[in-house]
Amino acid sequence: LLWVSAIGLVVFLAAGVGIAILLQGGEDPLADKSGRWLYLSLRDASDAPTPGGLLDDPNDLPPLTTELTRLIRDAAEDDDIPGMVLAMEGSSVGWAQVQEVRDALLDFRASGKPCISWGEAYGNREYYLASACGEIQVAPAGMVLPNGLALTQTYYAEAFEKLDIHPNFEHVGNFKSAVEPYERTGPSEFASEATSMLLDSIYNQLVDGIAEGRGVSREQARAWIEDPPMTAEEALDRGMVDRLSFRDELRDQVELGDEQAATAADGAEPKRHELRHYRDYLKDRRRAWRHADDEVQVAVIYAEGQIISGDSGTDLFGSHSIGDRTLRKQLERVREDDDIDAVVLRVNSPGGSGQASDAIWREVVRTRDAKPFVVSMADYAASGGYYISMASDWIVAEPGTLTGSIGVFGGKLNFSGALGKLGLSQYTWKRGDRATLLSASHDFDEADRALFRRYLESFYHTFVSKAAEGRHMSYDELHAVAQGRVWTGEQALERGLVDELGGLEEAIDKAVELLELPAAPAAVKVVRLPERKTFLEQLMEELQGGKDRDIESTARQDAAVRVLLDATLPDARPALSTALRLRELGERGDVAAMLPGSIEIR
Repeated sequence: LLWVSAIGLVVFLAAGVGIAILLQGGEDPLADKSGRWLYLSLRDASDAPTPGGLLDDPNDLPPLTTELTRLIRDAAEDDDIPGMVLAMEGSSVGWAQVQEVRDALLDFRASGKPCISWGEAYGNREYYLASACGEIQVAPAGMVLPNGLALTQTYYAEAFEKLDIHPNFEHVGNFKSAVEPYERTGPSEFASEATSMLLDSIYNQLVDGIAEGRGVSREQARAWIEDPPMTAEEALDRGMVDRLSFRDELRDQVELGDEQAATAADGAEPKRHELRHYRDYLKDRRRAWRHADDEVQVAVIYAEGQIISGDSGTDLFGSHSIGDRTLRKQLERVREDDDIDAVVLRVNSPGGSGQASDAIWREVVRTRDAKPFVVSMADYAASGGYYISMASDWIVAEPGTLTGSIGVFGGKLNFSGALGKLGLSQYTWKRGDRATLLSASHDFDEADRALFRRYLESFYHTFVSKAAEGRHMSYDELHAVAQGRVWTGEQALERGLVDELGGLEEAIDKAVELLELPAAPAAVKVVRLPERKTFLEQLMEELQGGKDRDIESTARQDAAVRVLLDATLPDARPALSTALRLRELGERGDVAAMLPGSIEIR
């Protein structure tokens, strides 16, 4: 009866959705769209495809940043788009994605068309992005505060001591500092050195970008950052913005032109052309891209989140994951599809399970041997994220991408003391001296630690050897830039870890180039995976039993420990999520190939 009811509900919902879409209709395809400025925002943008809602038209799903870059470049060549407004409305995209969009905006500006940025608040990323436009406007009561970069790391050693939680970790690589927050009260010398170099690289990119975009010296751009104005009036006086305006004044400026806007202020009724929202334009471009000539087809596979064994999904903390089983199936699919000519793997991952990364690496090798294979790195492609990238034919990264971190760590947190504080006692029976090696209720003894470290060293040797083979370097050359050290894309290029600076468009171009065709193709069709699913498709999957996601094993963690940690350290969810993931990996005898903590440069 439940199955019959569920199927009936699905049929009813499907009929309702169909009727709603018919009733909604959409914009008349014959409507006049000429002479309309494009209104662009990154508010809803994400790097990887996300599922749609119940009534979502597949053509109207939230945009990918890589779709927006292609849309901007299409608009630059579209005679019906005379200019663009870039609205700063808040966005969660990272530095590399901002750089990718910024490069597209620079191309739009180079086409001779005007680009105006408008916002109520400009921080580091917002002002850096806005500097690609020829004109920057801010609300009269707005704030302009590109005030430099900061990276804050929380350390838990004292808190763990109070909670009687014992960290038992080992790492291979002097700079593999991922376990430091659990064992120390501050950074080691190696960690401090590596983080300082990261900040130097991103900071210099910020200064250079602002100087180039605003047409000022590097010294002037640096002075703006070191002594930011904050108020809109001061920013205007210092030349950081070009105009103060309210939303309606900006709208009049672009819809009517300055002269007509002045006429309108005198009471006249000039002809007004509404701004064209990017969602409307994107819907048209998606149709065009889908029906493009298929002389050459390039599959773009998006891999976002921590790397786990099993199926891709979302954990209890809301973090996305790359399941090795899911990604291997996608790679197999494009490898065996005769219509797919080349493959681009879009990686946005801080790493994760070493064993899952190795399984994906194998499938990458098999696919690379069958078809040209290029990697496009987004905000992160580090540790395990680099592991799944290093066997490709070519690697493209943005200057601000965080990559490298070639190293491993592993271990466990012993929660028995914390459970004891809650009145929960544990007793263990065992047979065999090493029976509690991976147990989260016992500390390592000296023999346990030595055995586990040998395992980590073996995996590190495998990691470096495969990276050296993929990058055509000797083991010693690769080891010199490995040891867990994180590099920006700019630094990684200098050290041979990536091949080119750029975004997804450059990666696609390289994949086509590797086909070695006798002549450049007239058109390239991009096939994006995973395919976005509607709410009904997801519901049907769940009714059919859903997926066996290994990530859900996180739910089997001791509920008492979760309550204790969440109550005592409410602002530390990301780090605690990582700690619990480490426990899960440790129980399986897996190693962690992950970034050192949660690196968020603001």
